[in-house]
Amino acid sequence: MNIYESMAKAMSEIDAIGKDKVNQQQGFKYRGIDQVYNALNPVLARNGIFMTPKVLNSEREERVNKNGTTLFYSRVTMEYSFMAVDGTSVTCSIIGEGMDSGDKATNKAMAVAHKYALLQTFCIPTEDMPDPDSEVHSVMPKEEPKQPPKATILFNKLKAHYKCDDKTVKDMLSFAQITSKDTAKIDQALNDFGGLVMLLDEGQR
Repeated sequence: MNIYESMAKAMSEIDAIGKDKVNQQQGFKYRGIDQVYNALNPVLARNGIFMTPKVLNSEREERVNKNGTTLFYSRVTMEYSFMAVDGTSVTCSIIGEGMDSGDKATNKAMAVAHKYALLQTFCIPTEDMPDPDSEVHSVMPKEEPKQPPKATILFNKLKAHYKCDDKTVKDMLSFAQITSKDTAKIDQALNDFGGLVMLLDEGQR
């Protein structure tokens, strides 16, 4: 059989997988990856279907929970190829997310991606899955990152350009007669930074 015939036959043999596991922190029920594997492995093997994974993209960042613990957040985009013994194949791509305080964040993200790739590809029925349209979430608007004052931007720009300490930058601004309250001069200096550098260089000769 080709992959299309094999997958269609496999779908006819897969039963519903209930949400028997419970998340201890948030209290919701879920289907574990082991439940999905245990249900699908014999069906896929019987129909000559195997899979290979491929990481298309991976992102990782640090986040802090309400207790102040640093967690590693991982987001992966995976591609899974379903192949039959005759060489025909079907591919799908899916996103998985995972979080862990150790080194398991990426493993968790990949496990979640694999689980939902199987559930959605084979349209595996569940006994108690709510329709997404039945849920409404109200979220706060995302805050835009605050920009530092223009005086600070100019100060840091001079410090980076001349690779000097804070006192030297303060002396430069004093020479150029620019104070932190003089917004007009600060704007002019930022818009014509090259001109400010020329003025300072001439003053140092």
